[in-house]
Amino acid sequence: MIPENVRREIVVRIHAFPELAGCPIGYQGELQSRVLHPGFCASPLSERVVVLIEEVELIDPTSLAELQRFAAGQGVSPEGAPNPTLVTNDSVLGPELIGAGLSCGLTIVAALGVAGGVAAEVPTGGMSSFLVVAAWVGLTTSAIQCANGIVRVGAIIAAPEDNTLQRWDKSAIYTNSILVVDALGVVSGLASLPFATRNLYAVLQRQSSFVARGLSFESLRSMNRAQRLAVISEVFEEAARTPEGRAALITAARQAGVGTQTIQRSASLSVRGAATVSRVIRDETVRRLSASMRDVFGGLVGPVGSGMRSSLVGSASGSVNYVINLIDRSTPPGTQGI
Repeated sequence: MIPENVRREIVVRIHAFPELAGCPIGYQGELQSRVLHPGFCASPLSERVVVLIEEVELIDPTSLAELQRFAAGQGVSPEGAPNPTLVTNDSVLGPELIGAGLSCGLTIVAALGVAGGVAAEVPTGGMSSFLVVAAWVGLTTSAIQCANGIVRVGAIIAAPEDNTLQRWDKSAIYTNSILVVDALGVVSGLASLPFATRNLYAVLQRQSSFVARGLSFESLRSMNRAQRLAVISEVFEEAARTPEGRAALITAARQAGVGTQTIQRSASLSVRGAATVSRVIRDETVRRLSASMRDVFGGLVGPVGSGMRSSLVGSASGSVNYVINLIDRSTPPGTQGI
C-alpha cells in the first residue's frame, strides 16, 4: 500500500504541470489497482487526460530500457495517437488583443447606432422596427464578444505560461455558445447591410446636390424672395424625404432657434433665416453621412472578422470561419478551385 503522505505528494507533483492540473491519477502495482485522485472534467465532450502509474519490475532490463527511452522522449507513441501540443496563453497574446479590440470597437459602433436610432435616408418600407431589432441584437452580441475577449486577455495576463485558453477552446459548451452569439451578430449585420448601403448612397447623392447649389449667406442675399423660397424648399424636401429625416431636421432647426412653422413655410424666411436653415440642413447631412458610413462599417467588419483565422484575430474569429473550415474539410483533396 502507498502511504497517505506519499500519495498526496504524487498527486501534488503531477498536478503541478498545467496541462495535467486536476486530471485523474491511477496506480497499478502490488497486485492491486486503485485511484489516487478521481480528477474532474468540465464537460462530457471535452478531452480527458488520465495519468496511470504502473509498477515496473526492475529485474527485466529489456522492459526497463524501453520505458527509459520512452520517458526520455525517444520512444514511439502508440500508433494513431496524436502528438500532444501545449499552447501557452502568452503565445496567443497578439491575436487575442486584436480580437478583443475588434469586438469592443464594434460594440462602440453598435452602441452609437442604437443611441442614434435608424438614420433613414431612403424610405424604409416598414423596415424600421426590423432595423431597430437588428441594431439591438448587434449591440448585445458585440458586447458579449467584447467581454469574452477581455476575459481571455485577462487570463493571459494572470497566467501567461498556462494553457487556460487552450482548455477553454476544447470545451464544446464554451465554443458552441460563442459560435451561436457570433452567428447572431453576423446575421444581424448582414441583414441590415443592404439598407445601410442604399442609405449611404442616397445621402452621398443629397450631399453632392446640396454642395452643387453653393448656398451661402452671400448667394442667398443676392436672390429675391421667390428664388430663396424655391431653393430652400427644394433642399428641405430633399432632406426630409422620410419621417425620420423630417423629424431630425425639425429638431435641429429648433436647436438653432428656427421654429417649426418657419422652417416649413420658407416664404417667411429672411436672408438670415434662410442661411440658418441652409446651415442646419448641411450639418444634418454631414451627421447622417457619418452615421450611414458607421452602419456600413459595422455591417461589414463583423462578418469579415468572423471569417478570419483565430491565429490572426483570436476570439473575433467565429461562425463564418467555422463554416469555411467545414466546407474545406468536405472538399476532396485536389478539387479546390474546380
